[in-house]
Amino acid sequence: MRWKERNMFKWNMQQGFTLIEVLAAIVILSIVSLVLTSYFTNAMSYSKSNQNKTIMVNLARNALFYMEKQDFESLSEYFQKDGNEEIECAAADPTVSADPTTEPPAVSACTVFEGIAGDPEVLEKVLNPSINGIDYHIRIVYQRAVYNDLRTSTDPIDIATAEYLLPVEVMVSDVRDTSLVKQTVVEGYITNEEIR
Repeated sequence: MRWKERNMFKWNMQQGFTLIEVLAAIVILSIVSLVLTSYFTNAMSYSKSNQNKTIMVNLARNALFYMEKQDFESLSEYFQKDGNEEIECAAADPTVSADPTTEPPAVSACTVFEGIAGDPEVLEKVLNPSINGIDYHIRIVYQRAVYNDLRTSTDPIDIATAEYLLPVEVMVSDVRDTSLVKQTVVEGYITNEEIR
């Protein structure tokens, strides 16, 4: 009986945690929680960045697809014969009143491309889209050096296809990003209707 009493006494003495053990567990749990929180915060930021990049690539492809649907001869003349380097469309100034009685209506800079790249109002929407409340700006830049490389190539296929292709870079940027750090560039070709 004495043996049972001694064991019961030891059992009662060993119940619970000391204050130091509880504090050590809380400190360890806090450190692990901070590391996991920073990991998830970084993952969410990276995911948002990738979402914006995907939107920009899709906008670039959309602009390239739109330009491919325009008259190839007019675009070829605009870039090659007239010596122009890019198609860019400044959005109409929203601060200018569209009321004809007060001020002249807001005019888009796309009117220059009338007949070259379709309807100027549609071109303005294509080159200055707004997605999820974010305004983007798109520039289509002719790659004259790539075209000249195709024309002067030793490969007869390059020379033969050069007259059917206009090499371009489509540059998409967030209007809020004035430093153009997050600009996305997609290279492609505007192809002649004969080979589509």
